[in-house]
Amino acid sequence: MKYYLGNETDEIFAVYERDGCCHPVFAEKYGTAALPYGPGMRAIEDAQTLAALDKYMQPYRGEGLKIYMAGPLFNEGDRYTNQVNSDALRAIGYSTFLPQEVVITKDSSALVKAACLYMDLKAIRACDILLANCNGIEIDSGTAAEIGLAYGLQKKTILYKSDVRNYYNETFRLNNFVGGLVDNRVCASIAEVIAEIKAL
Repeated sequence: MKYYLGNETDEIFAVYERDGCCHPVFAEKYGTAALPYGPGMRAIEDAQTLAALDKYMQPYRGEGLKIYMAGPLFNEGDRYTNQVNSDALRAIGYSTFLPQEVVITKDSSALVKAACLYMDLKAIRACDILLANCNGIEIDSGTAAEIGLAYGLQKKTILYKSDVRNYYNETFRLNNFVGGLVDNRVCASIAEVIAEIKAL
């Protein structure tokens, strides 16, 4: 698919070409009306931006139940856990959306950052289940927002928290509000997650 920067004054207005017409990529912001190809449009060619836009256009691959993998992704341990859990679910036929597959760096453009925002929103709206990694002393702020959005959209949500501090100190457990949003569906292993998914 070919993408273009739509104009010179809006750095996140990207369009894609289909059937001889251009359409805004981020329909949530710009709508879906077709527009003619204009001389001011410039082809997008850098790999990071193309990957982000492709992921926005098709957040899930495969035919299985769609599972949004919420969770922190800011260090190696977080990303490893998210990847292992996603791989386990994909291996048994589920289709997962893993936000860390498109990474924002300090050099990322405004367009890549916008793609990450809108792809996450699109993927949550499209998911059947949101699985939230809640390891750590406090829930990651982005993960908390994803849980709240999923609740507002009436999505089934399961929390994953394998942190061993749960067993020794009540301070590190989830707060009552978050637990209530998910009917206290908190799993301590990916095996428990799979069993919970099958029970929903």
